[in-house]
Amino acid sequence: MLEAPRLWKSPLCLGLLAALSGCGTAPTPPAPVLSPPVAEPFSLQTPIDQIAADPRGKAVLERDLPGMMASPHYQMFNSMSLSDLAPLSGGRLTPEKLKKVQDDLLALPPKAVTPSP
Repeated sequence: MLEAPRLWKSPLCLGLLAALSGCGTAPTPPAPVLSPPVAEPFSLQTPIDQIAADPRGKAVLERDLPGMMASPHYQMFNSMSLSDLAPLSGGRLTPEKLKKVQDDLLALPPKAVTPSP
C-alpha cells in the first residue's frame, strides 16, 4: 500500500485534482465591453467659456457670432450661457442667430471624455 503523502504527490492524483478543481463552479462571464464615456453635447445652456475651450465649439462661435469673442466685455459674460446672454444683448443675439448656433453645435461629433487620474 502507498503512503498517503506519496499518493497525493503522484502525477495521476495531481492531474485528477487539477481536472476536478473547476468542477461545480459556474464559468465566469466575460467582462462587459464598455464604450468610452462621451461628453454632453454643447447647447445654448452651456457656458460660453466651455464652448470656446473646445476648438470645434470655438470655431462655431467665431463663425456664427463673429466678434463676440473679441469683445472687450468677453470676460464679463464668458461664464454665462448664450440663453442667459440673449436678453442682455440688446437684440444682437436674435432667435435666428441662436438657432443657427444651436444647430451647428449639435452637428459637432461627440467628443470622448478622458478619465481623470
